[in-house]
Amino acid sequence: MKIFPAIDIRNGKCVRLIKGNYDEEIIFNEDPYKVAKNFEDIGSEYVHIIDLDGAKDGTSKVKDNLVDIINNTNLKIQVGGGIRTLENAESLLELGVNKIIFGTAALENKSDVLEAIKKFNTQIIVSIDALKGKVKTKGWLEDAGIDVKDLVLELQDNGCKNFIYTDIEKDGTMTHPNFKYISDLREICESELYIAGGISDIDDISKLKKLGINGAILGMSIYTGNIDLNKLINQ
Repeated sequence: MKIFPAIDIRNGKCVRLIKGNYDEEIIFNEDPYKVAKNFEDIGSEYVHIIDLDGAKDGTSKVKDNLVDIINNTNLKIQVGGGIRTLENAESLLELGVNKIIFGTAALENKSDVLEAIKKFNTQIIVSIDALKGKVKTKGWLEDAGIDVKDLVLELQDNGCKNFIYTDIEKDGTMTHPNFKYISDLREICESELYIAGGISDIDDISKLKKLGINGAILGMSIYTGNIDLNKLINQ
């Protein structure tokens, strides 16, 4: 299973939100590059970066942060938040990002997302953020009125090879994932499936592995020390 330590960037700082609430922000570091470099020093191959301002406003604002990390580490970067068009995706891939995460655009600009999937194949990830099984968009602020499983099946039929599923109700809470729902989702999702939200300890990672999940995105659990990233990666 791939382990993706997460960096959420807001106002240029590394933060975490509780259940996606922009009013419940915890600042963990003023410099996202330092956090990424620490992940690399620990032994991580990957970093998962989300532009929270971009997710909310629709315009990516973390180029300078990305350049610092690309130029000074060997981390494989997947980035999302405010990436709404094929042109946005192309520019970030040209910058040196490894994978692009589309969220809101998968519903509101589907033609560009499908074109990106066709052109860049496995370099495109669709992130499905949901509350009680229903998709949310625009930084989790709006209800899209569509079921997670329906969206997965549609995009999978159109060639999507990578999905992230985030349970908003669990995100930032360390209250353990909803394994029953994830198991049901795994049954219909033939593509790579990464899970975020609520992962609290090593036991959660083991349970996700047993369900056949391809990757885990870790935020609050590693920032608080509930999960020892060094031990997890190097075990």
